[in-house]
Amino acid sequence: METKDQKRSRQPIVYSMTNNKCVWGRAGVIKPTKCINAFDCLVCSLDQRVRSNFEEKQKSAGKTHQRSTRMLLLMNQGKCRHMLSGRISYGLCSYGYDCVKCPFDQMIEDTSYLPNLKPPVLDTASGFNVARDHYYHYGHTWARVEYGGRVRIGIDDFALRLLGPQDDIEIPKLGSTIGQNRPQAVLKRGGKEAETLSPVDGKIVAVNHKVLKKSTTANKDPYGEGWLMIIQPSSLRKNLKNLFFGTESLAWIDDESSRLRSLLGEALGEKTEYKLAATGGEALSDIYGTVPEVGWDRLVDEFLYSI
Repeated sequence: METKDQKRSRQPIVYSMTNNKCVWGRAGVIKPTKCINAFDCLVCSLDQRVRSNFEEKQKSAGKTHQRSTRMLLLMNQGKCRHMLSGRISYGLCSYGYDCVKCPFDQMIEDTSYLPNLKPPVLDTASGFNVARDHYYHYGHTWARVEYGGRVRIGIDDFALRLLGPQDDIEIPKLGSTIGQNRPQAVLKRGGKEAETLSPVDGKIVAVNHKVLKKSTTANKDPYGEGWLMIIQPSSLRKNLKNLFFGTESLAWIDDESSRLRSLLGEALGEKTEYKLAATGGEALSDIYGTVPEVGWDRLVDEFLYSI
């Protein structure tokens, strides 16, 4: 779970990564420090400062080299930056740390589009599943920061149980730009629609064709095979400050469940709270379908849009 320091700084927590140390710190070039850019080294401000400072020192000392700055800084070790980050167990650099030209680096980039084979660890709050190391938007979408700085996005278990199985889920096209708190994917059921809100800003670089072909994939596995899209974020650290994470996510879902019980009880005219959970404590898989009296529009307005 999240530590107090992580909550205060909102350093991106990279999903399924056991190491969160900057590769320059791991190489001994700078003092040990946490990664600030989800291991997207090539566009990292700290990476740029380290290389710029090194170049200035080389120039002031009257030294010139044909090799890249990155190579000069790490040549004593020769370890691939993906080894230093912990992404791979072992690997040596053979491209002079010119990562842009390295085919292995490109392969690592390409694999970041694929679903992570390691399933998320799930916690339960009031019968709803909450995945660890995921960030949650108040509109019940989730964001998972992955290696290389990309963000995988989906709809949380609460919303999918709330609105039940969908006839279709409409996802924006590749290359589309989405913004935090602005519409992204659209859920469709029985002629009714519900827009979901994006948890982060960025450009869509991949979409999940399994969900496009069979929308109920999202209901069956919202944090795994049911993801919606992958984006290249534009304001990641700023966006993460506005999302729930760790224990606060569990507390938030508990609060949302309490609000839902009261709303259902009110709609049914019952004096006692409506029971959301079936036998065993798991929330109903289709709350709207079970209690249509509450109204689709009201559920959407209350839980997908309100703050």
